[in-house]
Amino acid sequence: MATYGSGNAPTDAAFIKTLSGAIKKGLIVINVSQCSGGSVTQGKYETSKQLKTMGVVDGADLNAEAALTKLMVLLGQYPNDAKKVKKLMVTSLCGEMS
Repeated sequence: MATYGSGNAPTDAAFIKTLSGAIKKGLIVINVSQCSGGSVTQGKYETSKQLKTMGVVDGADLNAEAALTKLMVLLGQYPNDAKKVKKLMVTSLCGEMS
């Protein structure tokens, strides 16, 4: 999911409910910034606190392409272990994030 600035997203109830439902069903959602520089820091502002609470993975300074590629590789390696995939998504494995 590409959000604003440091990870801020709409707080509309329908959006939050839909996103939360997807996560509860097992989808892994990564929060990356649509800005060309900077980093996602969920919880820094009010508009990202719910994302953090519901289990959206903080993409830090990964760009969308790097996050997608990393997620595809990890899901290929650990297709039945979402917990491990989420843990490795926030870990720099080969210098892809600071």
